[in-house]
Amino acid sequence: MNPHKFRLLANASIVSLALCVAVPAHAASRDAAGEPPSAVGAQQLPASPGATQPLADVQTAAGTPVTGGLADIVVTAQRRSENLQKVPIVITAISGPQLAVSGVTSLATLNTVAPGYNSRNVSGAFQPYLRGIGTSSNVVENPVALYIDGVYIAQQREGLRELPDIEQLAVLKGPQGTLFGRNATGGVIQITTRAPSKTLDIEGYAGIDNYATVRAGAFLSGPLADNIAASLSIDYAHQGNGYGTNRVTGDDTFQLLHSLSLRGKVRWELDGRTDVTIIGDYMDRRERAFTFVPYDGTTFVRPIGALSSKFDTYSQIDPFTAFKGGGASVEIDHDLEFAKLVSITSYRQGSTSYLFDDAPTPVPIFYVRVNPGNQPNHDFTQEIQLVSKNNSSFTYTAGVFYYNNRLANQVERDFFPSFYRATVGPPTVNQRTDTTGVEDTESVAPFGQVGIGLFTGTKLTLGARWTYEKRQLHDGLIVSTRYNGAVVNAPFTPPALTIRKPTWRIALDHQFGPDVLGYVSYNRGIKSGGFNILNPSNPAYLPERLDAYEAGIKTEVFDRRLRFNVGGFYYNYANLQITQFVGVTQSIVNGAKAELYGLDVDFNARLTSELSLSGGLEALHAKFTNYRNAVGSIVRPDGGATLISIDASGRRIPQAQNFVASLSGDYQREFNFGSLHYNLTGSYNGDYYIEADNFLRQPAYGLLSSSIAWTSPDKHYTVSLWGRNLLDERIIFNASSQGVGYPVSYGQAPRTYGLTFKVGFR
Repeated sequence: MNPHKFRLLANASIVSLALCVAVPAHAASRDAAGEPPSAVGAQQLPASPGATQPLADVQTAAGTPVTGGLADIVVTAQRRSENLQKVPIVITAISGPQLAVSGVTSLATLNTVAPGYNSRNVSGAFQPYLRGIGTSSNVVENPVALYIDGVYIAQQREGLRELPDIEQLAVLKGPQGTLFGRNATGGVIQITTRAPSKTLDIEGYAGIDNYATVRAGAFLSGPLADNIAASLSIDYAHQGNGYGTNRVTGDDTFQLLHSLSLRGKVRWELDGRTDVTIIGDYMDRRERAFTFVPYDGTTFVRPIGALSSKFDTYSQIDPFTAFKGGGASVEIDHDLEFAKLVSITSYRQGSTSYLFDDAPTPVPIFYVRVNPGNQPNHDFTQEIQLVSKNNSSFTYTAGVFYYNNRLANQVERDFFPSFYRATVGPPTVNQRTDTTGVEDTESVAPFGQVGIGLFTGTKLTLGARWTYEKRQLHDGLIVSTRYNGAVVNAPFTPPALTIRKPTWRIALDHQFGPDVLGYVSYNRGIKSGGFNILNPSNPAYLPERLDAYEAGIKTEVFDRRLRFNVGGFYYNYANLQITQFVGVTQSIVNGAKAELYGLDVDFNARLTSELSLSGGLEALHAKFTNYRNAVGSIVRPDGGATLISIDASGRRIPQAQNFVASLSGDYQREFNFGSLHYNLTGSYNGDYYIEADNFLRQPAYGLLSSSIAWTSPDKHYTVSLWGRNLLDERIIFNASSQGVGYPVSYGQAPRTYGLTFKVGFR
């Protein structure tokens, strides 16, 4: 870590700690309902829709015992610990164990259990979508914000991670711009990792699959002193065989060369009122990825031979993506008599590198590369929150969020003679174009939200956030072109971009009975604009805005054996940030207006003491209402494409699926030789388009996963046999329309099955 940044992190944490300790408090006892926003770990009841719950009685939110019913799910969707059924937001919350048995090992496959979620993977960047809201650029922040242990993860490449030590994952649908910031237009993904325990907890696991992927890891937790507990999580994987073959080099494609994830936590109970949690994490990942083939029915500008698999390729190089990075955070929770004061300070840094052949043919056309160290990111955040207790008719959350980010970028594009023969005629030598620039972002945002009890059972929620943000190019952008031995530098230094934007939330909910909540809400979300740092000749893009209107009902019936939630929504979406290619260069433009509306359904049911079901669906209408001058294309019969301007009004927005649904079943049975747990999880995913012209299309597909696990009577040992993508579907992770053709990458793992052994002592 940069020494200056380390001092900044340490100083901010010390100031925050001093502020917390200096604030007087007259109550030393803790109110469980007033736990800090990140405390979703050890104190919550099981949080898995469909996970088999303990056979013992559980408690309702009011403390009434319910025999054999569903346990409460506690979330922090409003920056406080609350029962999911009392929060007027559409939320899918899944526990770590349930993710594992359902075959969800990374965020790329979360759509298996979270209807309405979709994702792309571009140049090693994680690009989530919720209800069709997302971005397909690899150099801008997402409108679906990712938070891990209360820390905002701005860099997309940090989202490509396994999920080995998850306590809970919650998907918040719809704009969350009041409490979670400017880049939460589509929603929020909240990940809470396992907290340190005061008793010794030792777990380890190892497994292998049919592609010789060896995965091993451990979780260690326990006390260091009477008031200090610590934990360490380790996960490592290496894939022996790739999913396909490079027909030129003979090497494997789509092969995870290595993945290492480390996370350490220390929780210090400073006194009866103050806790300090220090977290450090590191990730090192490298894989052969982004192997492209022509879209079905098209060819590149140069022909290639027949491929036996969509994972095969013809390329003179072995494409790869890599990321190294991590960060540290300090959270200080101070218990007041009337509220909880929380400080979260974080610093993160990382570096990306990649190399891919944009249109792989036996004769190279052009390569795109980022060398190690040429695309680093650094970001610092500081958030202060004051969160009231939940035991009154008036609650509030107030705070301020500071964000400072630097993203550097140096992309090299090597164009070969075959590229020019296919486009502009024969050149004399190769050409290389380098785009170099550094973008600085600084933002500060005060925010607040109050809940007002109007009368018995009815609550009004009012929230607002004001965001100031300034983006500027550090020393500008330089485009260097090498051609015929000459080097031409084209500097580009535009004025800074500044936004001053409010976002807000208004919600009214009513408790129609102990287990029935109805609500309506209106939310505004924004996503900041920015520079086209990959294509500086294009103007900067403007902030996008989304106005969302929602109404829903949350119910628990049949003695709390069935939880059934329904939410309807309408979106007015303006200035959509759309990724398009002009020639072979990525640009972000604003796509005028779109209209979205739909319905979300989530349920989980306990049919018997041994059998439970969970699932959901989403129906969505999402189309441009006004988008002239969009980029379209015409397939050229001799290979490649001719890019044209079209009117995309009335066409579906990218990545939006008309209908998706999921269903998961869990069956657990106790025997004298141990227990058996069986899970079957399936999802239907409707078709969607990749770009605004609605040419490139991912057909509808189904995902099916299953697992069966035996656990010893003493609960120390577990052996699991599992299978994922059992229908062996091929799913597009990356595609684009370019002059050289329609390169498509199928990144979803094919049918895999394997064995995992776990051991644990606590």
